[in-house]
Amino acid sequence: MLLENLIIEEKKNNKQLYSSGPYWDYKNSKAILEIKKKGLKGFRGLDSGVGTGYASNLVLDARNELGWKGRLISKIFKLPLLNKIFKEQLFHTKIHIKEYLDALSIIYKTNSNVQELIKKYKFENTTEFGCIKKINYQKQDISTLYLDMADRVEKLSSSFDFSKIKSYFEIGGGFGANVHFLITNFPNIKKIIYLDAVPNIYVGTEYLRHFYKNSVKDFLITRKLSKIRFNNNNDLEIICIPPWEIEKLDVAIDHFHNAASFVEMPKLVIDNYCKFIKKSKPKEISLISYDKFDEETTFQPEELNSFFDNKLRITWHDWLIKEYEKKLVYLFSKRI
Repeated sequence: MLLENLIIEEKKNNKQLYSSGPYWDYKNSKAILEIKKKGLKGFRGLDSGVGTGYASNLVLDARNELGWKGRLISKIFKLPLLNKIFKEQLFHTKIHIKEYLDALSIIYKTNSNVQELIKKYKFENTTEFGCIKKINYQKQDISTLYLDMADRVEKLSSSFDFSKIKSYFEIGGGFGANVHFLITNFPNIKKIIYLDAVPNIYVGTEYLRHFYKNSVKDFLITRKLSKIRFNNNNDLEIICIPPWEIEKLDVAIDHFHNAASFVEMPKLVIDNYCKFIKKSKPKEISLISYDKFDEETTFQPEELNSFFDNKLRITWHDWLIKEYEKKLVYLFSKRI
C-alpha cells in the first residue's frame, strides 16, 4: 500500500521541481518493477537490482537491471543452447564475484583506519537484507558500506559534535543506512527527517521500520497532515517523506546532511530544496560529494556552495579504502 500510494501521488506533483535527475529517474523506474516482482528480500545481495547505485549490492544476473528488455532477453535465453551458454556464464561470474568479495574483505580487515573505526563505533545489525559486501572481524559481520559511513562521520567530527545533535535532516539517504548508523552510535539524535525519491524512500522506510518499528512515520501518515512537525517529547521519531512533502515541513533542525546525490540533481531541484532547508534554520550543514563526473548528468561539487550563499568550507579527502581514483569533497558549515 505504501509503495502504490507513493507512485500515485508522485504523478500528481511537479516533476520539474522534484526530479532526481536523468540517472535516477531511469534507475527508479526499473527498481519499482523489481520491488513489485521480488519485494525487498535480499536487496543488498546478488539477486536483486532494487538497490543498485546505493545499497552496495552486486547484480549477478544482468537481466535484473534491464527492465522490460531483461524480460524479453529471459524468454530468448530459454532456448536450450542459449540457456546452457547463459548458465555457464553465470557460473563463472559468480566465481569472479566471490574472488572480488574475498579480496575486498582482506583489504578492509587489514586497513589500520578500519580497525580504529571498529574500536570507536558500534556496528550492530549492519548486514540485514542479505548484505553481500561485508567483513567478518572478531566474529562480527560488518557491512563495508557502514564502515565507509563511519569514516565520513569521523571526518565530519573534526567540525561537528555529533553527541550534541538532537534533530537531523537528510536528503538522499539511500536505504537509510546512514540514519541507522547515527542512531546506533548517537542516541541523542531523536528527531529525524529522512527524504528520498520514489521508490528509494519506500526501501528506506521499510529498512528503518525493520529496526525502529513504530518510531518510523511513513507517507501514509504524513500525507494526511497539513504541517509536518516533531512531537514535543524525547522519543525517537523518524519521519520518512517523499520529495514533495518537504513543502509541509515545520521543524527546526540542528544538522542538515546530503551525501553524493545533490550533484546528480538538476540545479532547479536543488534550488527548490534549499528554500525549504533554510526555513528549517539548520545550525549545521554537511554535504559530501565526489569528483570524476559525467558532465551530462552531474555538475562539479564546488558549485554546491552557491546554493548556500557561499558560506560552506570545502575540503578534499580520500575514500576510506582507495578503491577508486576519486576523492570525496566535504562542504560544511556551522551556521547559515
